[in-house]
Amino acid sequence: MTARVAVVGGGIAGLTAAYRLQESGADLEVHLYERSPTLGGKLSTSPFMGRMIDEGADAFLTRVPWAVDLCEELGIADRFISPASGTAYLVVGGKLRKLPEGLALGVPVRFWPLVTSGIVSPFAALRAGLDLVRKDDWPGGDETVGGLIRRRMGDQVAERLVDPLVGSIYAGNTDDLDLHLVTPQFETAARKNRSLISGLRAQRKAAPASDTPVFYGFADGMGHLVEVLSERLRRVNVHTSASVASIGRDADRSVLRVDGDEQHFDAVVLATPAHTSTELVAEAAPRASAELATIEFANVVMVTMGFRRDDVGRPLDGSGMLVPKTEGRLMTAASWASTKWPHWSDDEHAIFRVSAGRAGDDRAISLDDDAIVSALASELGEILDISGELLEWRVSRWPKSFAQYAPGHERLVTRIEAALREDLPGVFVSGASYRGIGVPAVIRRAGEAAQAVTDHLGGP
Repeated sequence: MTARVAVVGGGIAGLTAAYRLQESGADLEVHLYERSPTLGGKLSTSPFMGRMIDEGADAFLTRVPWAVDLCEELGIADRFISPASGTAYLVVGGKLRKLPEGLALGVPVRFWPLVTSGIVSPFAALRAGLDLVRKDDWPGGDETVGGLIRRRMGDQVAERLVDPLVGSIYAGNTDDLDLHLVTPQFETAARKNRSLISGLRAQRKAAPASDTPVFYGFADGMGHLVEVLSERLRRVNVHTSASVASIGRDADRSVLRVDGDEQHFDAVVLATPAHTSTELVAEAAPRASAELATIEFANVVMVTMGFRRDDVGRPLDGSGMLVPKTEGRLMTAASWASTKWPHWSDDEHAIFRVSAGRAGDDRAISLDDDAIVSALASELGEILDISGELLEWRVSRWPKSFAQYAPGHERLVTRIEAALREDLPGVFVSGASYRGIGVPAVIRRAGEAAQAVTDHLGGP
């Protein structure tokens, strides 16, 4: 007998879950519901200055296999491109400083490059080096990324290197982010070795040599992955502009209220952010809803800007720059997009993607478009010595877009899943709110959610 399965949410998590269900071999009738008119969620690509340029993520990490494997399965791996430059800068005291060699997500495993970088003081570099001889002082229990780095390497390394690099990935504050989920390599290195640096050096030595680029993207933007994946959902009923109001229970089936109508399903994948899922299950699964509501989110704004290349006084000899919180600026990072991706470049124009907003800093999301463009263009112009007018701009707003993995987040997700099993059996959560925010991690967990559905239904 054919089982009916609903996937709620048409971002990369929902699309992947629907695709995996379609390809599972099980006898399923799959429906995907997306409340917006388009699919893809934060993987959005649109025209800017005559080019297709991403409004959200512009690449994905290659050192874990899940996104690469999916692209190979879809037959689009031959379209991979990688950034033209691996050089990046940090803004310190209003000046650009090149990130030194020998960093592991901001942790220096080589010291002479750190000393000569000008990013931290000589005393701070010495303080970081003491990690090699200090006794293991782990206090036990949950720890944050910032807690570990401050404890082992001092405040300057934490605030000027690790927080800008790791914090930019999560739009968060590393003093509040769970070490185990956010930087498991740090946790492993610190727990298996007295010294964090020694542990990271051992990890590097043990890692197999690879000439694979760290990141892959597509010439047509990350929207290419969304487009191809959407086209492959040939046996999935895709409903856009479809609003799911709630999920309930009727006998042994789930009941979705969709645009005022009731639809019955044997299993459901909730591929929506936690702040949406908490509302959907509030009546039928109040315990899960209450736990979901505790997950906090950061608001982010991405402004794409185009200038005349001749008006940019500073050479664009890298992929971009990070701005530590200690600088007190609205800007958190700026990708020198037309240098990072040469196919976005021409002889006349320079394109930048400038980010603002992080956990605890909602100034950007509260400004109107004109105000935020003016503020970020001013900061960018000051740092890069831009003298000419802004030719074109685009504001992409991502409210509540980055889940903040507080200490104990993984146990929280386990409690959510357990509560759903009791109150809404057959309903599974997936997406960036739970166990990984990058594209590869979301793809992995979406596949696991699809497998959980087929297991719940008795397999193919």
